[in-house]
Amino acid sequence: MDEKTQEAHNAVTRIILAMGADRVEAISELKYASAPVADFDLVIIKEAQNYTPELNHGKVVHWAWVKDCLIASRRLTFPAWGPGNAESQDA
Repeated sequence: MDEKTQEAHNAVTRIILAMGADRVEAISELKYASAPVADFDLVIIKEAQNYTPELNHGKVVHWAWVKDCLIASRRLTFPAWGPGNAESQDA
């Protein structure tokens, strides 16, 4: 991973920690995750088109959703893709 990409990962991690997360893990591929997708409270992907069947067992959102939540100052409805998000609703 080049220096610019690493700095972007670090910035995203800091933003999410500032939003109240207890722990954040930024990875470039699922194989580097410390646990299965279903064990994470949220899995954030860069863009909606990055959603893959491997993510079906997690609660998956894309970065634009995170930004929209920041702007709205609340958690918005989760994107309705995959079984992990089947019970999505406004908080």
